[in-house]
Amino acid sequence: MDLKSILDTTNDNTFFDEVIRDFYDNRILIINDEINENLIEDCIIYILRWNQADKGLSSKDRKPITIYINSGGGDSIIAMQLVDVIKASMTPIKVLGMSLVASAAFHIFIAGHERVCFDNTIFLMHDGDVTISNSTSKAKDTMKFIEELDNRYKNHVLSSTKMTEEFYDDHYDIEFFFFGNKAKEYGVVDKIIGEDCTMDYIY
Repeated sequence: MDLKSILDTTNDNTFFDEVIRDFYDNRILIINDEINENLIEDCIIYILRWNQADKGLSSKDRKPITIYINSGGGDSIIAMQLVDVIKASMTPIKVLGMSLVASAAFHIFIAGHERVCFDNTIFLMHDGDVTISNSTSKAKDTMKFIEELDNRYKNHVLSSTKMTEEFYDDHYDIEFFFFGNKAKEYGVVDKIIGEDCTMDYIY
């Protein structure tokens, strides 16, 4: 049971409301679930709103946004919309990888302007799952589109990390798990908490 559920059973949400309000006041967003359409309401609209609030300011004069990420993945198309928003944001966006950053969440994470994780944060890069049930000709059309999506995911990884095309091609179609130390080696993260920075760095 999560914290909100526990607090709901007491009919007293004061503490939870204060924590969430403090997070939003400090421009901290949380992705702690499957990646789905809720990402638009829970994350994207706030980034758009804060960029609007910062209009006219240079990037260095804007209050940064932080996204805490713990997710096993989900809808990669929704994820790539957030990737586009993060990349387009003039307000700096820092991402923190917690516990598991997998699949679609991995693509969101590597879009961050600054990327931080813990030593035992687990990352997963893979090619995802596709199920097609249609006529032969329409299935072929769908596969052509999926190939284009795969190329976009590949270009995103290559432009956002130190991974070479050869390395990516050798690993994207397997369940490629790795921890924080390897993530730093691959250029997936910039700093590891406890090694390159303290906890204070993420809040």
